[in-house]
Order: sequence, then C-alpha cells, then structure tokens
Amino acid sequence: MAKQKHERKAYHPQPPFAIVEGVGTPPFKRLSPFAVWVLAKFYEKFNGFNRSDLSLSYGEVRPVMSTPIFNRAIWQLLGFGFVDVRKWGRLERNCTIYGLSNRWRRFHEDGDEKQLDKITATLKEIESLKRQKWEEGTKSIKRERMDALRHSLFKVKDPLTMATSN
Repeated sequence: MAKQKHERKAYHPQPPFAIVEGVGTPPFKRLSPFAVWVLAKFYEKFNGFNRSDLSLSYGEVRPVMSTPIFNRAIWQLLGFGFVDVRKWGRLERNCTIYGLSNRWRRFHEDGDEKQLDKITATLKEIESLKRQKWEEGTKSIKRERMDALRHSLFKVKDPLTMATSN
C-alpha cells in the first residue's frame, strides 16, 4: 500500500485574480492609497500558511515611501483592523511580525460609521500630536498621550457582546 501524504493545502487564488480581503468595504474605503499599497505588499508575502507570520520592514518599502508615511499606513491598517501585531520589534533591529486580521469585518457587518469616524479622528489626532512642539519637560506627557491614543485603536466595541475587546 502506498503511503498517503497528509499535507496541508494552502489557499492560492487562480490567476489573474489576487484576493485582498475587505476590498470595497467601508473600512477599506477609509484607507489612504499608501495604506492600500502596504496591505497589498502584505498579501504578496502571504503564501497560504503564514497568515500570522508576516513582516514588512521599512527597507523593503524605502523606494516607494518615507518613514512617516509608512508609519501612518501601518497605523491605519492596525486601526481599521486589516492587520494585527503579533510581536513588536524594536531593539537589536528586530522586525515587527504582523498577522492578517479579520477585525475589519466588525465594521463592515455592523455598518457602524460612527466607530469608523472615531478611528479616523483618533488617527488624525495622533498625527497632529506628532507635529506639535512641546516644551522640554513635557515631552513624556506627549508620548504617553500618543501611546494612549494608539492603544485605544485596539479597543473596539464588539457588536455581538457590546463589550470592548483588546
């Protein structure tokens, strides 16, 4: 009897179609063109098995966009629920590990424009805080405020339980 191989089969869309989940939904429409490009880069790296093991460094996108634009695009993708951070990378030149997320479906299925407006306002407030000049002794307050705003992007009301989830 021949051995049967028990290999997992990855999902691969047939050419010429490349599937990007969420295209045309209200959260997707709120993304900047740069964020859409970064999301497409994540999907280029997605091979069917590595949904929660994707990385995209600034070195890979340097020919297309600057660091602030790349940061803004990543935070838009995080805020609107298209990607999640699996492991933060900072020290020793470690890259952040991302995972494709389905959190964007909450906004699409619920049709909650107020929640999308709140996320958009939070992202704009983060950008305005970055540009503000603060006095020398108060820069830590600015940093704490930005961290609190960024953390609030992950607290989304779940329509099923009406509770906040992190």
